[in-house]
Amino acid sequence: MIVSQEIKKLEKSAVELKLTIAQAAARAEYDGLLAKYVKDAMLPGFRRGKVPLSVLEKKFGEGLKAEALQTLVDKSLHEVFETIDEKPLSYSQPEIIDKNLELSLDKDFTFTLRYDVFPKFDLPAYKGIEVEEPQVTLGQEDEKRELELIQEQNSMVIDKAGDAKGVVKVAKGDTVTVNYVELDSAATEIENTRRQDFVFTVGSGYNYYKIDEEIVGMKKDAEKNLSKSYPEDFETRELAGSTRSLKVKVTAIKEKKLPEINDELAQDVSEEFHTLADLKKSINDRLVKNVENAVRQKNIDAVLEKVAAQTSFELPESMIRAEMENTWRNFAGNSRMRPEQLEQMVGPEGKQRMLDEWKPQSEVALRRRLVMEKILEAEQIECSPEELESELATQADASKITLEEARDYFTKNGLMNYLEHDVRDRKLADFLLAASKIKKGKKLSYVDLIGQKE
Repeated sequence: MIVSQEIKKLEKSAVELKLTIAQAAARAEYDGLLAKYVKDAMLPGFRRGKVPLSVLEKKFGEGLKAEALQTLVDKSLHEVFETIDEKPLSYSQPEIIDKNLELSLDKDFTFTLRYDVFPKFDLPAYKGIEVEEPQVTLGQEDEKRELELIQEQNSMVIDKAGDAKGVVKVAKGDTVTVNYVELDSAATEIENTRRQDFVFTVGSGYNYYKIDEEIVGMKKDAEKNLSKSYPEDFETRELAGSTRSLKVKVTAIKEKKLPEINDELAQDVSEEFHTLADLKKSINDRLVKNVENAVRQKNIDAVLEKVAAQTSFELPESMIRAEMENTWRNFAGNSRMRPEQLEQMVGPEGKQRMLDEWKPQSEVALRRRLVMEKILEAEQIECSPEELESELATQADASKITLEEARDYFTKNGLMNYLEHDVRDRKLADFLLAASKIKKGKKLSYVDLIGQKE
């Protein structure tokens, strides 16, 4: 069917594939369709199956050509992608770039596709890479911070008590319920900006107009008008460079009541703990494990970063788009929203700004991933059936279910490949670290290591 094929490499790991289909193949496909339709064709003045070919072609010829064209394209692509290395990425839909493409039955038929392919690059040296390992020492302040976090998580939100005169006022850290509406220049309420029973913690900034400071000191059930100006570079574009007037009413003020850090708190956290000492031991064991895992990951990232820095290749646009959409979906999930809900909330422009901010980091992650895949291939690192079975057992134990229940869950949800990839990635990490030269690096606090700077 294919008379000739020509591949032209473009920028950003894209290619153009030019295919020429034999005239005989085009004619055979068209004639086959014509013969198929003539059997059941019905036109006024003719019995079923007795419509002359010339009449059928005159009425439906162009449609038959279009159908034959699509079939020829599909068949030729199936044939060529079985033989060439430059296959399209799974998320790169090949695009026919010829304008007004038509099938000719009198000569060979040519069309051109454009699509993205997997980037090709040579691996630099990846053994013997020197990395500096962060030095982390856990201290009493780390235990104290974790205990205070647990204390915060077990706090109760109660109605705030008043002062000696029974007056209740808003203070930083209080959880307040407010009604607000924006006012125009004539102090008229702008109805579509009205919000009732909005709840937020004062000082968190989790409110559209960022009026935390402005309501500090307000009394419960009090109402006031306030004005707030926003800088040109304000995070919310709709407010940037403007001054807004608001009418705000505080309808409820609550405060957190923290439990004492003692044996009772430990018992409330888990039935596994009988005393505060049990809880502290659990905290310190977890912190030690966190440090081990974080240091290991930093070492792996450092190795991959150095290897990736020595490679030269362009990331396909479709690969970047797919990575960004995946990042968007994950962000929406972490925000407990569906992706479309999040986009509706921030708007198309807001989504694009967020994607633009994430893009450099996503490109770095993609480059590391591609380098990892290349090393996995070079070192022939695979997940054996025995290793997969062991990983299933680990997952079952962690979830407190049977091995068969775990197998059924991962199989039904199509997650077995993810388990295999996890095993391969861990084996690769072990290999890279064993082949690296690790020396002592700078000292880091626990929060700096984990990335939870306060």
